[in-house]
Amino acid sequence: MKKLIISSVLFTGLLGGLAACSSAPKGFGPAYGSDFGYRNTKLQQDRFRISYTSRDAYESRDFALLRAAQIADIEGYSHFKIINGGTSDNGPNALIGSNVGVGIGTGHRGRTHSNTHIDVGVHDVVRAVEGSKVTETIEIILMNSGNKSDPNVFEAQGVLKSIRPPVIKFAKSP
Repeated sequence: MKKLIISSVLFTGLLGGLAACSSAPKGFGPAYGSDFGYRNTKLQQDRFRISYTSRDAYESRDFALLRAAQIADIEGYSHFKIINGGTSDNGPNALIGSNVGVGIGTGHRGRTHSNTHIDVGVHDVVRAVEGSKVTETIEIILMNSGNKSDPNVFEAQGVLKSIRPPVIKFAKSP
């Protein structure tokens, strides 16, 4: 029984430590030291791959588009076209799987033996504590003009004006 109590205490401590380590998205920005935020790679002079990870699929899509518009603007282009893309996530937040078993039997020379076994899937614990993560990845080509009838072409300034991430306010230090 002592082993069961110690295991429960250790498991609870592990959950608390994992909760403290998990970082939630703080708003639109680069993914410096975090799983959340944007990453971009310049593939060619006018071609980029951009990914944005957040907890929400719509936010990931919008913020990937916002980053694409920023890049187009910085590089001096008025439009961009999505030429490839996709969404990935870490799957549903699985419930923590566990297995508890107790066995009592008679061993050699009539002695009674008991055995308790606890099994917890650590991967499931990490995913449950961490929460959902959705990554939208797009590959874009920058353009100086665009075909308005093509649904994959975006005007950079229009995107910059229409997608407004929440403003994060930091408390002033005394």
